[in-house]
Amino acid sequence: MGRIHKDDRPDAASSHSLHSIEDDLPPPYTDEPDFIPPASTSNSAPGVAPLPLHLRLVDSAYILPDSNIKADDKRAISIAPTLSRNSDELFYAIRRQMKLPPRPLLWIKGSHTESNNDKKQKGSNSVTDFEFKLDLAETMLSGWEADTRGPWKWTEEEVLNDEDYKPAFRGGRIKSRTYKAPCCPRPRGEDSDALLASDAGLGADGSDEQPATSNEANLKLWCERFCNDPSPVKSFTLHRQISGFDWKAMRNVLASHIRSLNYLGSVDFSFTIAQQSVTIYSPHWINRLRANRYIWWIFVILQLWIITWPIIWFLEKRYELVHTRWHSSISLDPHSGLVKDYARGRDEATLGEFWGPAVKRMAWSQRCGQGNTLTRMDAERVQGLDTDQLLGIQRGDSEAERERRERVNRGDAGFVDHMVGLVRGVGEVGQSWRLTAGWGANS
Repeated sequence: MGRIHKDDRPDAASSHSLHSIEDDLPPPYTDEPDFIPPASTSNSAPGVAPLPLHLRLVDSAYILPDSNIKADDKRAISIAPTLSRNSDELFYAIRRQMKLPPRPLLWIKGSHTESNNDKKQKGSNSVTDFEFKLDLAETMLSGWEADTRGPWKWTEEEVLNDEDYKPAFRGGRIKSRTYKAPCCPRPRGEDSDALLASDAGLGADGSDEQPATSNEANLKLWCERFCNDPSPVKSFTLHRQISGFDWKAMRNVLASHIRSLNYLGSVDFSFTIAQQSVTIYSPHWINRLRANRYIWWIFVILQLWIITWPIIWFLEKRYELVHTRWHSSISLDPHSGLVKDYARGRDEATLGEFWGPAVKRMAWSQRCGQGNTLTRMDAERVQGLDTDQLLGIQRGDSEAERERRERVNRGDAGFVDHMVGLVRGVGEVGQSWRLTAGWGANS
C-alpha cells in the first residue's frame, strides 16, 4: 500500500533537509503480516465491510521534527526552527497532519477497596484489578484510509480566509475577524518569493502547478504569513475534532461484558481524545520552556503560571486557522437525529459488542499499566471465541494430559507427573471458583 496522499509539492533545493526527514517516516497506515482470523459471529454487524488487514494507523505517522510525542498525548508540539521560517516546510507538515485523524481512547479501570485490619492504622486501600485503554480510531472513523465507505464525506477540512470574517486567532493576541499584517514583516528570502509566485499562478519552482483546492491555497497563504511574522514568540495550530459519537452507549455494553465474568468490583470508564491538536512553536526560549512538561508542572505546582501566563499572552502571536472534523456518524434526518449512518458501519452498541471479547480477556487477565492498549487487530483476533477460549479455561483433556493420567493410573508416574497434576488441578479449581463465586469484591 502507498501513502494516503500524494506529495505533489515540487522539490525545493532550499528545503531538502526536512523533506528527507518527513519522507523517511512511515505512512499513516502500514502493511501487517496476514493471518487467518476466526470465523465471524453475531458480534459482527450485518453489512459491515471490515478494513483490510494491512491497513493500520501507526503512531509514528504523527511524529513531527524536534518533538517528543506519545501516542496518548492530547497535543503534538514541535519547535523545529525550519517549520517557523520556511513556509514550504510548514505547509507540507500541516497538510500531512490534516490527513491524520484524532485518536479516541476509551479507558477502562476495575478496582476494589481493601480494609486495613491493623488496629493502629485503620483505613482502606484502593486496589486496581485491571486498567487498559481501547484505541477506537480504526473502528469508528473513516477518511484516513485509501478507500472510504458510503457516499458521505466523513472528514471535513476548513482553512479560514480573509473573506469569511469568522472570529479566530489570525496572528494576534486575541480573536479577530480580519488579518492585520505586522508592521515590520521578516525580510522575504528565496523561499518566500517562490511561494508568492505560486499565488500569482506559478508553482514553487516557477511551473504552472496550481493548488489542488482552495483550502490548500489558503493554507499556503497562512504559512507564508506565519513564517514572515517577525514576532519571536508565535505559534501555528491545527485543531482536530470528533462528532457523532456517544461513548456512553458503548460503555454500557462493555460493562455488561465485564460483569458477565462475575466481577464484583467497581468499573470506571473515561473517554479522552489524543492528538486533538498540532502546534508549531517558534524556537524561542520561552516556547522551549513551555513545551517542556517537567517545567510546565513545576510552574503549575508553584503557582508561577499566575505571573507567566500574562507575559506569554502579551508576547505570543497565535495562528489558529486550520480545523479538521471527523464524523463517526452522520444524521440522515436532521429534525429527529434518530436515523444515522456510521463511518465504519457500526453504531455504538454494535461497536461495544465488537470490542467485548477482547475487553473480557484483558479484564480476566488483570492487565494494568499505561502500555496496555487494545487495537483493532487485537479485537479481530478474538472474534468467534467462546468464553472458555477467551479466559483460557480448558474443559477437555489434551492428548499429553491423557497420557499423563494413564501413567498415574498404571503407577508409572514420576515426580514431574504428580507435580503437573497438582499445579493443573489447583489452577482449574482457582479459575472455576473465581468465575463462580466472583472476584474483585470489597473486603
